[in-house]
Amino acid sequence: MINPIDRILSAISPQRALVRAIARDKLRLLESRNQGYDAAGKGRRNTWVRGSDNSQNAENRNALTLLRARHRDLVRNNPYAASAVNVRVAYTVGDGIMPTASHPTSKRKQNLANKLMREWASSTGCDVEGRLNLAAMESLAFRAISESGEALLMRQIVNVPRGQIPLKLRLLEGDYIDHSKDGIPGGGLNWVQGVGIDGNTFQRRQYQLFKTHPGDRGARTSSPTSADGIAHGFDMVRPGQVRGLPAGVAAMTRLRNLEDFQDARLETQKIAALLGVIARSDKGDNVLPEKLEPGMLAVLSSGGDEDIQTITPPSVSGQHEFVVEEARLIAKAYGITYEALVGDLTGVNFTSGKMGRTDMLLNVRAWRKHIMINQLLNPIGEWFLQAAELAGYDLSGVQFLWVAPRLEMVDAERETKPVISQIRSGIGAFSTHMRTLGYDDPQAELLRAKQDFELMDELGLRLDCDPRNTTTSGQAQSDNPLTESTDPDNGDSNAP
Repeated sequence: MINPIDRILSAISPQRALVRAIARDKLRLLESRNQGYDAAGKGRRNTWVRGSDNSQNAENRNALTLLRARHRDLVRNNPYAASAVNVRVAYTVGDGIMPTASHPTSKRKQNLANKLMREWASSTGCDVEGRLNLAAMESLAFRAISESGEALLMRQIVNVPRGQIPLKLRLLEGDYIDHSKDGIPGGGLNWVQGVGIDGNTFQRRQYQLFKTHPGDRGARTSSPTSADGIAHGFDMVRPGQVRGLPAGVAAMTRLRNLEDFQDARLETQKIAALLGVIARSDKGDNVLPEKLEPGMLAVLSSGGDEDIQTITPPSVSGQHEFVVEEARLIAKAYGITYEALVGDLTGVNFTSGKMGRTDMLLNVRAWRKHIMINQLLNPIGEWFLQAAELAGYDLSGVQFLWVAPRLEMVDAERETKPVISQIRSGIGAFSTHMRTLGYDDPQAELLRAKQDFELMDELGLRLDCDPRNTTTSGQAQSDNPLTESTDPDNGDSNAP
């Protein structure tokens, strides 16, 4: 790490600065030979060439824009990277993380909030561009987080007809944050890569944003914007981190090397198939054509008797094992399973598939809660309540809970029974388990079930799906089980 004195000296006399740096490295080498940890040593057998105690913001300062550009290139052209991003988005957001209102006392306010939110969220009117509903914006936001490292949602209050919610959202890539606004104090703020942080409270107060995407043509001017109307989502991996990095950065080099390896093997096989036979003869005067074709016969002058040679294609062995192992490491770096990355279910049974999937689902739940809900969706819920108040609605005391979509079961029969056992044992409420299965409004589902059962009674139907009539073992239920007695004094469970 270069100190301020070395920076000044390098500008005046680079040669003297180099001598100082070499001398310092030699001193560190001598000190490190007595380290108690092998990984901290720098001896002959230690091949560690990098490592620093920089903050994550210092690491991001030089690496963010380059990593973002290179990962986007991988997603565009590398099928493994594209698949990894698709899997992360599909499992984390699915068909949308939906809001449900809650109020401690007022059912009227709760129902009104649910009605207004569903109308707003299901319409493309929540999008400034008028193209996406809220679920689609969630999906695109998490795709930007996975591919580019971060995403921004901006609040805009607009004029709408009376009774409508005057709130719209604008989704931006992290490129819109002016990365050059860094290390410049002013107005009580410390600017870190385009984010203005209060030096006393450590809260984000402003963002330095470009008016247009810096990758587009035109002027690149930026201006400060209040952080109150911005939700900034990214995966925070170290305390104090201000900007996010793309997913799978630990595997980017492997992705590129694996792609080069597979391309080289493919080219090798293509070249091996170009020539079928080479004939050498003192009578021939042909030469190799400029373009080789599969199965062609090439006649070359050799100055002797005829000699025919066949082409033996190079053998390819161990390629599958190597590719599979590399793909497993790539999947781990993205926090997903190898099977989800490549779609290869060879040798997978229910138990092994369930165990591997469990590790990925733990990551998915963390991404949902810590990135999507805490950083992006909770602010949207607060903005919606503020906009509803501007529209004349009294939703005081209402809070929005965000319910993630149901994750598809590997084996519904095996996975449903534990849920039923937990509900019957009182481990979690019925409505809680309903929400974990993707039903954002358990009350509405129960009302639908009630209507179905009433219709069955009206039509005189007694079906196995009606637990009022049939037990789980297929036996008929008692006409009035609540009248049964379990008086311990007489020992007769059926005594009046």
